Amino acid sequence: FATDMGYGGEPFVWDEDDRRHRLARLDALFFHLYGLDRNDADYILAQFPIVREQDEKQFGRYLTRDLILAYMNAVAAGDLETVVEVR
Repeated sequence: FATDMGYGGEPFVWDEDDRRHRLARLDALFFHLYGLDRNDADYILAQFPIVREQDEKQFGRYLTRDLILAYMNAVAAGDLETVVEVR
């Protein structure tokens, strides 16, 4: 696939944090495209208790939700490039 897309370099190194951010940004964009706001997204994300439990076990909080909501703020402000930080 990479060759077909014009990439001829070395394979990318797997970066779990980068992947987590990319997925959260995509989720935020999909919520935006479907016309959903932060409250809608928060409600939908609450319907995934296994993800919440895994996040809380690994990170001490529901990081997936926090990242998606932070990226929703960035998207609403027209910023599609910034890597958000959640505290």
